[in-house]
Amino acid sequence: MTSSALPASRRTPFLRASVAWAAWSALAGLAPTVACLGAAGCGGDAPAAAYLTTPGGGDRYAKGSLSLGEVHLRPEVCDGVQENKPDATHLDENALASFLQRQGFQTTLVRARADLVYLDVTGNGDDHPVRLRVAVLDDPRAAAADLHDAILQHRDGSWGVHRSNLAVLAPIGSIDQILEFAGRTKLACWGVLTVAGRDDDFVIPGGYMEF
Repeated sequence: MTSSALPASRRTPFLRASVAWAAWSALAGLAPTVACLGAAGCGGDAPAAAYLTTPGGGDRYAKGSLSLGEVHLRPEVCDGVQENKPDATHLDENALASFLQRQGFQTTLVRARADLVYLDVTGNGDDHPVRLRVAVLDDPRAAAADLHDAILQHRDGSWGVHRSNLAVLAPIGSIDQILEFAGRTKLACWGVLTVAGRDDDFVIPGGYMEF
């Protein structure tokens, strides 16, 4: 489990995460429409595009149970991934885009502001783009705190990765979908894979780690 160690005076990443989700929704066309306001079932449901639409199959990448607190990545998932080592370099969104391109995916960048980018990922069997929110923070501590706060704000099914000064929030999914996507794209080998639990978030061991 992880927790934010930043003092209250420095918790601007939490505010960034809140604004980021709203901006993400608007950019992705997720804001409620007039038609939806009068439709049954629109109420408090999260927008469809905020969810992973990829299939399951996470057991191909997991060792043992898929339960949070028990699940591990298989050792072979990150075999040969050169980026699977601690990185203290100051990064921008191009580091993630280039990594995914090397794994055979196509990426499109949509800039929301100087420190926030949306990265649409397609290819390798995906029918629809998967939109990742990439926040560029000052340092690794701020990136870890930003992701922690964003995941806990959106709770069940929320997940992402962080590497150096980048925090990447992904669409909501089941643990099966999360492991499948993070394993297939090798995101779990690029950043610390973090998933929302009931009251905290969990780091999935076996892939990229920072200490």
